[in-house]
Amino acid sequence: MRRIIAVFIILHSSFMALHSQSASELFVSMPDSLFPLLTEKNRNDMVDFYNNHMEAKVRNILDDYARLDTLTDSYLRLTLTKSSTAEMKLLETDDSMQVIVLIQTALGPARDSRVRFFNAQWQRLYWLELPAPQTPDFFSASPDSVAREMDFAQRSVDDMRLVEVTASPSEPLLTLNVAVDELAEEEKKVARRYVRPLRYRWTGSEFLRE
Repeated sequence: MRRIIAVFIILHSSFMALHSQSASELFVSMPDSLFPLLTEKNRNDMVDFYNNHMEAKVRNILDDYARLDTLTDSYLRLTLTKSSTAEMKLLETDDSMQVIVLIQTALGPARDSRVRFFNAQWQRLYWLELPAPQTPDFFSASPDSVAREMDFAQRSVDDMRLVEVTASPSEPLLTLNVAVDELAEEEKKVARRYVRPLRYRWTGSEFLRE
């Protein structure tokens, strides 16, 4: 019985590996509801343009331009509009299931990201979440820091906390940056002395902070 189970696991893993899809395939096949401004034809044209070393730029349904900036087997980055971008990163679980990380970022004086997870059939993975750090996690005290100044900076950020999330094109890694650009000038000056990015690496089953 154990031998049968072992053979089944090997065959299942081999099947999943053989049927893994690339970022471009998943991008073209994604539901229109995820990027309402881009049709399937738009997405297919962008991939074709990029693969033929042309500017991967199309007009979206609002007659504005969208562009495919970066494309690899496991990653892509899009400029959706003048005020928004998106990234798609492919990860694998310990049992060889593909996980799609979809990051959509609103651009302003400060950037704010929304992160969602899907399987290769574009079904939402509600069980998977990126850890939610607290504001103090983004701050690193320097030897000459003063407790009152650190507290002032953290409270300033906490009042209006926006976080930008970016994916590494080459590693199973997500980086979180807390926004300080919309703070008042003095608050911004103090916060920048101590604020730092947080990095979360995918282990195959969860994200762990580095």
